[in-house]
Order: sequence, then C-alpha cells, then structure tokens
Amino acid sequence: MVAPDYPPVKRFTDFDDGVTAILRAEGIVRCDVVGQSYGGLLAQAFLAAHPGWINRLVLSSSGPADYGRPWLPALSVATLAARVLPKRWSASLLLAGLTGLLPAGADPDGNWAAVLRHTVRHDLTRADMVSHFAVAADVARKQLVRPERFHQWQGDAVVLRAENDRTQDARDIPSLQRLLGRPVRTISMGRAGHTAALQEPERYVQWLGKALG
Repeated sequence: MVAPDYPPVKRFTDFDDGVTAILRAEGIVRCDVVGQSYGGLLAQAFLAAHPGWINRLVLSSSGPADYGRPWLPALSVATLAARVLPKRWSASLLLAGLTGLLPAGADPDGNWAAVLRHTVRHDLTRADMVSHFAVAADVARKQLVRPERFHQWQGDAVVLRAENDRTQDARDIPSLQRLLGRPVRTISMGRAGHTAALQEPERYVQWLGKALG
C-alpha cells in the first residue's frame, strides 16, 4: 500500500508527477486507487491520466469530479482568499467547512472538533490551504476529468456512501456512471458520516476491504 501525502502544489500535474515517480520507484505497474473526500478528486484525475495503470477506483465520501469551467470563478476566489487573507482568517474559513462535515451528534465531547482546530491552525501552512483550492481549480480549468478520458479504462468503480454525508446526494451515482461509462457498485456505511474513517476506523477497514475484495 502506498499512501501519499498532499504536497503544497498549485497544479495537478505536479501532484501527478510525484505519485507516478513513487509508483515507478516501487515497481508498481497495476494498482487500485482509493480516494476519500478531496482525495476522490485527485483519484479521478489520476485515473483519467493513467487509465492503463488502474484496476479499481474506490471513492469514499466523494462525488464526481468533472468540474466544468462554471466552477472556476468560485475556486479562483477561494484560491485568492487563501493566498492573500491573514492566515488565521483563511484557517477559520477552512475550519468552518471541515467542522460542518462532522455528523450531527457524533462529537458530543468536542474531541474531534478540537483535533480539527489544532490541525488546521497549527499543522497546515498557507501553502497547504492555497494548494487545496488551486489544484481543484486546475482540474476544472483544464477539464482533466471528463467522460472521454475513461473510454480506454478496463477497471471497475466502487463508492462508499453514508446516508448523512453532506457531500453526497442521490444524483452522484448516476452522474458517476455517466462520467465513467460503466456501472458503479455502492457499499453503504449507514450513518457513519463523512468522517467514518476517523470515527469508526475498524468498521471503515471492513467497508474498504469489501470494496477492494
């Protein structure tokens, strides 16, 4: 298993170059790709760039990433805000969005919220926050994820879904099937929410095992 971190880059090509170099260094010629949340965007773009390398795409708490040019103004404004606003303001905006992904009632003691606050305010750099939006904007600007990119792909796709995940809705699976040009298998995570991997790690490993099995 290879689990790359998110480097603070501004273009998807730079991320792609790094992951490709790792796979080649490890002698990996075929693999499954798993993308959770924002990682699902990166996973879809990576698959679109290298369809011959990927056996299976697994998306967890992530929808179709075929962001078109109408997304560019919002993503560009977010990138600019992360670049020019005082870091504490940018961190507060990002933190508000991430905290909203915690399922209602899932953090009664506020432990996970405290972890998020510490991570965003102390562990993330300004470059990390800029990269988060800049790479998504780059994917949209260059239309890296679109149906024709998957015509040569011979693999299959699986989605881990939670009923109370605010980032997923009923249109995601039909949209993914149109995007990828094939049926998409779904695995329910019940009401584990967007943060299932953090809050229910043992069950999440079981769900992931089903997706990869």
